Amino acid sequence: MAEAAQKTETTKTRRPPVVAVLGHIDHGKTSLLDKIRQANVAGKESGGITQHIGAYEIEAKSKEGSATGKITFIDTPGHEAFSKMRSRGVGAADIALLVVAADDGVKLQTEESLKIIQEAGTPFIVVLNKIDKENADPERVKKELGDRGIFIEEWGGKVPLTPVSAKTGQGIEHLLELILLLADLENLEYDPALPARGVVIESHLEPKRGNAATLLVREGVLRQGDWVLAGRSRVKARIVENFLGKTAAEIGASSPARVVGFDSVPAVGSLFTSFKGQKELEAAFEGMASSKEKQEEVKAEEGKRAIPVVIKADTAGSLEAVEHELKKIEDGTFTLNILRSSVGNISEDDIKLAASGESSLAAGFRVKMAREAGELAERFGVGVGVFDIIYELVDWLKRELEKRLPEEKIIKILGEARVLKIFKQEGARQIVGGKVESGMISEGKRFRLLRRQFPIGEGRIIELQMGKMRTKEVGEKAEFGVLADSEHEIVPGDELEVFDEEIKKKKLL
Repeated sequence: MAEAAQKTETTKTRRPPVVAVLGHIDHGKTSLLDKIRQANVAGKESGGITQHIGAYEIEAKSKEGSATGKITFIDTPGHEAFSKMRSRGVGAADIALLVVAADDGVKLQTEESLKIIQEAGTPFIVVLNKIDKENADPERVKKELGDRGIFIEEWGGKVPLTPVSAKTGQGIEHLLELILLLADLENLEYDPALPARGVVIESHLEPKRGNAATLLVREGVLRQGDWVLAGRSRVKARIVENFLGKTAAEIGASSPARVVGFDSVPAVGSLFTSFKGQKELEAAFEGMASSKEKQEEVKAEEGKRAIPVVIKADTAGSLEAVEHELKKIEDGTFTLNILRSSVGNISEDDIKLAASGESSLAAGFRVKMAREAGELAERFGVGVGVFDIIYELVDWLKRELEKRLPEEKIIKILGEARVLKIFKQEGARQIVGGKVESGMISEGKRFRLLRRQFPIGEGRIIELQMGKMRTKEVGEKAEFGVLADSEHEIVPGDELEVFDEEIKKKKLL
């Protein structure tokens, strides 16, 4: 046993740290990574918002320019819709960077990111970005962090804080040195002799190559030709690429790998394992407890209307974020019946499925729609929208839902009157006298006819008199004469409940 333990120990080797970058939207997370990698990723993102989770490997250099070590960065989206993706990023990371803008301070998503980091127990560094701004106030930010129980080293705490400028590059070298120092303290190791294990951090359908996934290797080495089981998706890894998209014979721990050719799109966040042969993979697959998701048909509760929706997105992570946003839209009057939620472009089959329900919609996020699918949607009356920004998709969906939801009828009681005397009746036209008991009654308004507080019909005030003079309205406690139009005979003692009716289109906030 001692010999085996010694052998295992000697196979261990150091691995680079995996770093997750979190923080509030617009606080400069992607710009910071751009400066570190000298790659303009932010410029390629729609609206400047990072909408995928990406992994990037860099070679950190000292001030003298000599290589000091590799670092893998996970860029997590800052938009509120991507909270699950942020949690997944921290769960896969060794170290977290909490980016806070020196000119803006601690915000809602900063607090959310702090909670995620603390729950995961991940060591973290506060990165005070935008210190080049004229209105930067580092001391205010430090106080705001302290108010939330985050005490930095400068103030006697244990959390390192480093000021940087993603715009000028100030402080970047010190940040990288700090990451490597913290990684040394964590004593990060792996065994290259073990099969590769890790997590799926992104997946999508590539039109020309098939189902692809970005895997973050956490243990062992992934080699070209290995069999990979990711969740319940399988592949013989003939195509293995590094984060630059270049073919790689093997990918070691802490590095991202792109693998193409899965039999289905792997679930984002699922764990993966590599095998030397297909038999071992199939044995593992068969031994897994069935975790196939049950897609239950959404049944509208009593008083609710179900709106059929088909959702398509470019990646599984984006799909998850869209579904998260859609759940917020539902209220007590309707529910969304998601007929299909999958990765890929909007196809004719998607439109046919959507057309199986009434008032249906098809929404696409960062995907395309086939021309034939567009023509089919127009023919079947399916509302279709394709967007690159998630909140634009949500706003469009709200507008479309508002068109499809039933109008609200709002009844406002204006006044109540009691009938004292009947003067004349000619069919539906009746002249009666009465007294206003509350509120006000007006000419031209509709009324409910109540007898012993039980409604028996409706009518309309044609003319209104008070003291033999025609008037437009009569107030509380005043007596009146009225020419009423009602199919129901009015008798002394009846009550007239006068009301206004407003037809209002439902608005989704």
